[in-house]
Amino acid sequence: MFARTPDADSSMRKGLCAETPSVSHNDRDWLDVYRAAAMEFDRDKLPASIDVAEKAIHRRLRGLPIVHSKEHRKLRDALNSLAVLKRML
Repeated sequence: MFARTPDADSSMRKGLCAETPSVSHNDRDWLDVYRAAAMEFDRDKLPASIDVAEKAIHRRLRGLPIVHSKEHRKLRDALNSLAVLKRML
């Protein structure tokens, strides 16, 4: 069974859910589902949450006009964090 320690949960949340001071509406679409996946503690629900977040992030990536923007880096970082969560399953 998958078990997390309080310290591991805390550090994972800090790394996966860094606060963003100003968030536009387009950011919020992917950011909300990303944060929900990062905070999902039910192991049975986590794969679906990750899938929803990945799809939202990929949609946003396709909508960005500049590949090397700050938001693009945030999106790639979020995808990398979701990949880490997947490997932990």
